[in-house]
Amino acid sequence: MLTNPFEQFIIHNYHFAENSYTNFFLVNDMLILFIFSILNYLVLNFFLNFRKRKLNTNIFFNILKLIYQFIYSTVISYLGKNGNYYFSFFFYLFIFIAQQNLVGILPYSFTTTSHLSVTFGLAFMIWFGITITGFQENGLKYFDLIFPRNIPFLITPFLNGIELISYIFRPVSLALRLFANIVAGHILLDTIALFIHKMTHVSSITLSSLFISIIPFIICCVLIIFECIVAILQAYIFIVLSCIYLRDVYNLHH
Repeated sequence: MLTNPFEQFIIHNYHFAENSYTNFFLVNDMLILFIFSILNYLVLNFFLNFRKRKLNTNIFFNILKLIYQFIYSTVISYLGKNGNYYFSFFFYLFIFIAQQNLVGILPYSFTTTSHLSVTFGLAFMIWFGITITGFQENGLKYFDLIFPRNIPFLITPFLNGIELISYIFRPVSLALRLFANIVAGHILLDTIALFIHKMTHVSSITLSSLFISIIPFIICCVLIIFECIVAILQAYIFIVLSCIYLRDVYNLHH
């Protein structure tokens, strides 16, 4: 990343077996997703199921408890009593997305959510699951989402087309929102970090060049804090929008 801010987004292959019969390899984003999926499962099960008295004073347990309560109240506020059924999924999804966003801020790391294939995969999984749930809960009545009632007949085809396109593009907008915010923030942060590196690694360091580099350094520190906030906020927005889409399953407009 010392020469190109886009270097951190490059996907690399890791070959595990390569011969004339097999060619097994993993890309770095899939490897990171797999490792953190297993790690999250183990850690969350430890903190949520292995509740001993001594854990009540553990700072990590208290932070996880606050996150648990916050996500639970958010899901319930949008889905009502149905939120109890889906809460576990949304809680893990929030932890997973926020973690992937935050890991990308670390030096020499890789941000999986900076790739549209990952964000679209998550968004499409949620959209497809909501669609299946919608038809299971409502049957053909679920088409009420794209066939609004009590509107003039002449504009009905036009509005139906708009509603259908809007519904189909839900996973695209959900994926692009997360992808664009993470990529834009990382590029800005890496560009300023590259500028600081160029300013401080010159053949002759002068007082003026050192003073000029202090301002970008302060800005870079502020941006790191800002990126941490954005990483958590984008995970929360992803959850909220998913809950709003799922709410349509149980609150069809008439």
